[in-house]
Parts: sequence; C-alpha cells; structure tokens
Amino acid sequence: MKRNWPRILKEIANGVYLAVNPILGTKISSKAVGIGAGGHITRKIDNLAEKAIVRYLEKNRISCILIGEECATIKIGEESETYMIVDSIDGTTNAVKGINFASTSIAVSQKDSLKSIEAAIVMRLDNGKAYTAEKGKGAEYNDKKLNPSKVKSLEEAVMAIDISRSPENVERILPLLKIARHIRCLGSAALEICHVASGQLDAYVDVRDKLRTTDIAAAMLILKEAGGVILQPSGEELRDAPLTLVNRFSVIAATNMELVSEILQELEDE
Repeated sequence: MKRNWPRILKEIANGVYLAVNPILGTKISSKAVGIGAGGHITRKIDNLAEKAIVRYLEKNRISCILIGEECATIKIGEESETYMIVDSIDGTTNAVKGINFASTSIAVSQKDSLKSIEAAIVMRLDNGKAYTAEKGKGAEYNDKKLNPSKVKSLEEAVMAIDISRSPENVERILPLLKIARHIRCLGSAALEICHVASGQLDAYVDVRDKLRTTDIAAAMLILKEAGGVILQPSGEELRDAPLTLVNRFSVIAATNMELVSEILQELEDE
C-alpha cells in the first residue's frame, strides 16, 4: 500500500519541533554528546532531533533506509524500499545560540537517487511552520502555494551567500557583493533555499563545495516545485548523486533562469 508521505513527513517534523523547540538557545542544547557520521561534534539538540525521527519510524512501523548527518545510514524495519534523507537540525549554530533561523529537513525517495526525491518538508524550529512539496504537485508554506519573486537582475536582488569557513572563495563572489541590492548570510541552507521558493529571497549562492546531500535534498524539491531554479556554478543540473553516499555540492538557487544566468556570468568573469 502506498504511504501518505506528505502526512508522514509533517508528523515526523512536528515530532522534532516538539522535542527541540523548548531547548532552543539554552546551554543544554549545545552540549557535546558524541561525534556524528561526518566527523563533526554531535550536539544534544542534534541527538534529540534524530532520536525523535527514529522513534516515530519505529513506533509506526515504517520501514526505510534512513540517511542522516549523525547516524549515517541505518535500516529501520524489515523492508527497505524507501530512502529517507534527513538533516535533523539544519542550522545547529543558530539553534544553540537562540537565533530563530534553524530547521529540520526531511525528504523521501523510492530510489537511492537525489533526483528521485518525491516528497519533502523543511520545518522551522522556532514556530513549527513548514515548507512542503510533493513531486509534480507544487510546493506550499503552511498550506499556501509558494511563488518565487519575479526579480530578474542582480541590481534588484536580495541574495543570501554563504562563505563561512571558506576564505578562498571571497574573491570569487566579490562581483555579487558589489552588484546585488542586498546580501544576507542566514546560516541554514535548507531554509535559505526555501526562502527563494517563497520569494523572500531572490537567490541563494554557495560555491564552497561543502553542502551535503542532507542539506539540500528536501529544499531542492521545494524550490523546483515552486518554479525556481537550482544549478551548479558550472550552469549544469545538480548531478544525480546516491543518497547513501557522502557527496558535496556548490549551488546557485534563484527565482528564475534570467537571474541565474546573470549570477553565473559574474562568477565566470571573476
């Protein structure tokens, strides 16, 4: 029987929200409790979030291959026909500092393939409001249809750029800093891409080759279903990476191809 993945994803994300919202910005949220699969420190808030996801799957007997930043790849249940890729806390630094820009990001696919994502959710952890999408059915924010902005030029664009821990890329993105109307760096790739989908941002740029599949899988579907564009800085589509392997990406996400083309041109000129 085909599962109602949009409903399931909302319930899972809401479980994460209920588990971690009370400790946002508290000292306990930042407590180191181990080392994640990617080699980074696992914080208490990351641990609580991922446990909430596993608990829901086991309680509701939902079999899947779960791919997460902390747990790596684990099998839940007896069957393994579905792949679920999660970033239990996207924006951990914001979450532990009490900055209200962090999310939980979850997507599902019937194949071990980034391009086969069929349903996704990115839920804000400060208020529980969610960006959602189902392949071929559009994208929504709190049950209202998402529409990107109509901004087509850098001079009019409000753009988010992430250059954290990447000083070598400062020169490369300087043209964008000089031309764009406003620049932001908000600290949660999933939410920033969703803000492009909603028209709150006109573009999101990350050329560091540091974004993981877990960071972008859900937001990518949401942006595409809203009518936006996400490409590599080469101008090519994101490669169809296996969900179960560690892959790193650079991305240009924007409201439309006209704006993407101008961003790409400025990056190439540099």
